[in-house]
This record gives sequence, C-alpha cells and structure tokens, in this order.
Amino acid sequence: MPDKLQRPDRQTAKQNLKNITSLVNALQSVLKSEKVLCTRTLGVSESLRKLCALQELKDMDIELLNANKEGIRLSALRHYGIQSIYQLYGRPIRVIMDIEGIGEQSAIKIKHIVDEIYHAVYATARIQFDIQKTRTLNPDFYLLQADLLKDLYVLLKGGEVRDSIRKLLESEPDLKTTLKAVKPATNTLHWLFSSRAKKEMALEAFDQLTWLADGCFGIEGSSLVEQYQSLIQDSSSRYEADFVENSVSYYTLLEQLGANTPQPATAGLPSQLVAQIDAYPLDLSYMKSELRHYQVFGAKYVLNQRRALLGDEMGLGKTVVALAVMADLKARGQTHFLVVCPASVLVNWQRETHKHADLSALIIHGNNKEAELSIWKEHGGVGITNYETIVGLGALLDFDFGLLVVDEAHFVKNPQARRTKALLAVAQRCERILYMTGTPLENRVDEMCFLVRCLDPEIAMQLTKMKTLQATLQFRKTLAPVYLRRTRSDVLSELPDLIENEDWLEISFLEQRAYAQSVAAGNFMAMRRVSWDVDAGESSKASRLLELCEAAKEDGLKILVFSFFLDTLNKVCGLLKSRACGPLTGAVSNPRRQQIIDEFTQSGTGQVLVAQVQTGGTGLNIQSASVVIFCEPQIKPSLESQAIARAYRMGQVRDVQVHRLLAADTIDERMMELLSNKQLEFDTYADESVIGVESLRDTIDSAWIKEAIEAERKRLREVYPDLIGASDKPE
Repeated sequence: MPDKLQRPDRQTAKQNLKNITSLVNALQSVLKSEKVLCTRTLGVSESLRKLCALQELKDMDIELLNANKEGIRLSALRHYGIQSIYQLYGRPIRVIMDIEGIGEQSAIKIKHIVDEIYHAVYATARIQFDIQKTRTLNPDFYLLQADLLKDLYVLLKGGEVRDSIRKLLESEPDLKTTLKAVKPATNTLHWLFSSRAKKEMALEAFDQLTWLADGCFGIEGSSLVEQYQSLIQDSSSRYEADFVENSVSYYTLLEQLGANTPQPATAGLPSQLVAQIDAYPLDLSYMKSELRHYQVFGAKYVLNQRRALLGDEMGLGKTVVALAVMADLKARGQTHFLVVCPASVLVNWQRETHKHADLSALIIHGNNKEAELSIWKEHGGVGITNYETIVGLGALLDFDFGLLVVDEAHFVKNPQARRTKALLAVAQRCERILYMTGTPLENRVDEMCFLVRCLDPEIAMQLTKMKTLQATLQFRKTLAPVYLRRTRSDVLSELPDLIENEDWLEISFLEQRAYAQSVAAGNFMAMRRVSWDVDAGESSKASRLLELCEAAKEDGLKILVFSFFLDTLNKVCGLLKSRACGPLTGAVSNPRRQQIIDEFTQSGTGQVLVAQVQTGGTGLNIQSASVVIFCEPQIKPSLESQAIARAYRMGQVRDVQVHRLLAADTIDERMMELLSNKQLEFDTYADESVIGVESLRDTIDSAWIKEAIEAERKRLREVYPDLIGASDKPE
C-alpha cells in the first residue's frame, strides 16, 4: 500500500487560504477602483461642464432671442424681470406663456432657441478649476470641483501602485488554481474523500500559499494595499496643493479621459496636411510625462515635416514637444540629438530632459567642452550647448546626428553673424532640424524669411514675394509646411485670467526736478529711470512697489520684479531685504541663475524674485509667482510679453496680476502710447503667422527717442528754465 499522506494543519491551511484570498481580493479591488474612478470622473465632469455652461448663459442677454429676427417681444420679458438667457433656461413652455405678452407660439420659439443656445455652449464648455474661488460660480461647483480633484489625485498618484499590483499578480499566474487546490486541506471530510492526486495537489498548494503568505507576495501585496488606502485618505487634504504644483497633469488626464475636449491644435493648417500629420505613428515610449493634445500634434508636425519652425507662444511647452520628437526618433534607432540654446537656459534644458524623457543629457560648455563633446559622441543622448560654444566646436561635429534643435532661434536671425554661420555649418550634418521661438517676427520680415530659408529655401523664396496684406491668405498657405504657431488662447482654455494694471503715480517735486535734469542732459536712459533716480525713501515707484509686495504677501502670493537697469534692481533688493531673491542679471552664472530660481520656487509666500528683464524674461519657468511688476516701460513689447510669460504659462493656476509702475507727465506716458501701438501691430502680424509690412518693428528707434526728448524739453522748459534753456538740443 502507498504511504498515507499527512494532512497539513487544518487551521493553518484555512488561515493561509483566507489571508491570501483576502489579499488577492484587496489587490483586485484596487485595480477595479481605477475604472470606478474614471466613470465617476466623467460623471462629475459632466455636471461641472453643465454648471459652466449655465454660468455662461448668465452673461447672455435676451437680445440673442431675436438674433435671427424671430419677432419675440423682448420688452415683455424685461418687464417680467428677465434679462438673461439663464433666467429662461429650464422653464417649460406653459410657464413661459404665463408671462404677459408672450403667446404660445412665442413661448415655443423661446424654449427652442434657449435650448439650442445651451446645447451649443455645453458642447464647447471646458472645465477650468478655480482654486482661488474668485469667480461667481454656483456653490455646488466648488463641491463638485473638490470631488473631481480628489479622484484625479488618486488616479494620478496611484498609477505606480496599480502598475506594481498588476506585475505582482502577473508574477503568480497559477494563483487561482492554487487557491482551489488547497481546499481539501482545510476540511477533514473533504480530505478523507479526496483522491491521492488531489491530496498531493493540496499539499503542494499548502506549501505554495505558506510561502506566498510569509514571503514577498504577502509582504509586498499588503504594503501596496496600505499605500493605496493611504493615498485615498491623503486625497482629502493634499489634492489642492498637488494640483497647484502639477496642474498640467490634471488637465492632461481630463483630456485623456474625454472629460475635456481638446481645443483644435492645428493652427489653421490645410486639412490635407493635418490628416497627413495626424496619421504619423508617434512613439512616446521614452517619454516620462504625458503630453497635451496640442503637444502631440506639434511633435507629429515636426517629425512629419522633418524641418520646421515651431513658433508656439511662450509658456506652451515647446521644450516638451522637442523632447517628444527626440523620444520618437530614439525609439526608431537614433542615438544623438543636439540642442543649441542661449547660455542662460543650458541647465534648464538638462533638467527638463531628465524630468520629461528617458534620455541622457550632457551640457557641452565651458573649459571642458571638448571633453564633454567627446563623451557625447561616444555615448549619445542629448548634447546641450550654446551659440557661442558652437562657433568653436563646429569643426568637431563631424558626424551625423538625429535632430538639431535650435532654441530661441531668433538669436540667429542675422545671416552675417559668426554664430549664425557656425550653426548653419552644423545643420548640414543633420536631416532633421527644429527651430523654436516665441517671437519669430521680432524686428524685420526679412529676418523671419531668413529663418525659414534655413529650413526650406524654396518656401522662403516664395515668401519674399508676399509682403503685402493682399497676400495674407496665400502667405499662410505657403508657410504651413514649415511653420506652426499656437497661442495660449488657442489651446489652453483652462488658464486663469491675466489682469494687467497701469499704476500711474504723481511724482514729487524732488523726483520732477531730477527728471528735468535728465531731460536737460538729453539722456534718454536716465529719463527712463524716473523716480528710481532718487533715494528709495523718496521714490514714488519704490513706495508703490512696497505696497504691492505687501498686499501680495498678505494674499499668500509670490512676486516677480523686472527692470532693465541694474541700479534699479539693486535698489529694489535693498528695499525688500531678506524677501528678495536675486538680482538675476546677465552677470550671474548659469548654475547660480538656476539656483536662485530654485530657491525662489521653494521659498514661502511673499518672496520676490528680482530680475533684469532681458535675463529673467527668456527660457525660464517661474509659475510659482502670480504677481509681475515692471519698474519702468520696456523699449519693446516683446520684452514685456516674454517676461510675463515666465509666470503666465501652462501650469499656472492663479490669476496673474501685472503691474506697470508709471510716472505721470514723464517719458513713461509717451513710451506707453508708442508701445501700445507697436503691440497692436505685432499681434496683428506675428500671432497670425502673417507678414505685414517690411518696416514692421518691435523696438523704439533713435528718431523717436530724439523727438521724445525734444518734446519733453519743450514741455518742461517753462517749469524749469534754470535747467532747460531754449538753445539746448538733444544729444
């Protein structure tokens, strides 16, 4: 007779079965929760979109009812107290008929029109979270918003835990069979009447479950379940702070779930070209970050067209688009990618690469640039260098690489400059080139044509023949294969408000006299420093700046202060003392520059980053700040728009307040008037990707400066005859 099999301890077998079954159920419950959260997210999102649509109806006057000359008696509705479409939405026809002067046919028309308006608004409504609670929305909106953000928090933060659970369960593919096989060992009668084969299977299953319960499976599984439960508990207290830090991830997830319909990202390109670009099979397996819909299209555009100028407005994530292009090319076998950028953003490029992509990144710059270049050539990855370095290293770049990225490409708009010639020589080694700039039309039409000529000479030749408004449509069609530009308003409907303020100040007698001395000397730069050319304690602008910084501190906000002048920046730092970070100037080394920004980002509320406008306004992400102060008007609109874009960009969740400190009855007035006109011109042409007139300029020229100085002299001559004589002439 065969040996009698010894049954395991029944209680131990039952307990192991119970523990592992319970753990497996808990793990599977975590995985199922993802679908539950997604379904709930869509439901809450729909409710929020409905509330957003109703909010829009409140701002729609009943005049819309007669937009198609329906002949509805609006006076009867107004007499009844109805002023907006919102007040009519949801009212049954019979209730509308109760309004004196509104018959059945009119009531039917009103009901039909109002419903059509609502559905049209709802179809385009997008969720925009309002953590400041500054908008006049239904209180229910904020309750639903909190619920939605909590669920999104768990979906985002729980991704790694859920992936680990899937891998853990996949590591034990026979677990279900093992749980079934061990059952004879848990019951005496079941054991007695089981065959020897089943008993042997039960014994093996018992040993396996004991090993699982006491080993890695049980320990790791229990830990993962605890982590997920802790995450759910944390969501109630941490969701808002996390949203402030990672709002891009939240809005991206909403788009992926279909809760927010992405806005068109095609920038008016021809439909045939759009279809061709959409069909490109983008491979993002080497990307760590999720891309927005318009960023995906941008990467496909660059890859499909091979050579392109990406002119997206600042703050839309052109760097991420470039990294997505590299990730796709790496997945297809390319190993080397070169980025050429201003020295001020070398470190930022390296950090962004490590943050968003599974790509190595090496800065090639400074005393060791030859050695660093050699390392990059040997190991591949993203080589990051600047325009000045490329002049000396160009000859050493004697091999083909997968992609050349030229960041802030308007730096090489002058074909006679050494760095431009050096860059063009390097570009000959590469079939794929991406130029990136937020200001492609900064000065002259010819400069933009030159950028295009570097990418596609044939298109550039056609453009030079289209420099009038009559050629606008043909121009855009011609440019489409090489130039893609989207603005924030095109693709980021969730951005909070940008509120711009002109803080006009009456300056004191002391300030007026100091200003008059600058005018008498014909010193335009000194005139621009009006109010900052006296002791800080006597300065009207300094006093207003302190008021704004104090108010921002009380509101829990951070501030950016910009000036063109170093002595102004030093005065601001002296005023603010320990609250000031910086100043950030061209003299600050690149590593120290990034360190200052990191310190500011990690600092508490009320801190102020003080920066030279031409230094802090390029290539840096500082969306932890939501108050921007300019100490004086800048000489061209793009300087201000670039500086504002450091804070007002993708990821900003607070309204951004911009304050321009301006002295009444000074050169500030003339500059603001001129710059306003320049900005209008610039927006008309650059933002529409359209060349206007050859003489379009973004900056103030010397002729205007001379005229402005003379006008100020005439105005002040009677007030300060001792300072400004009739024979004085501008320098």
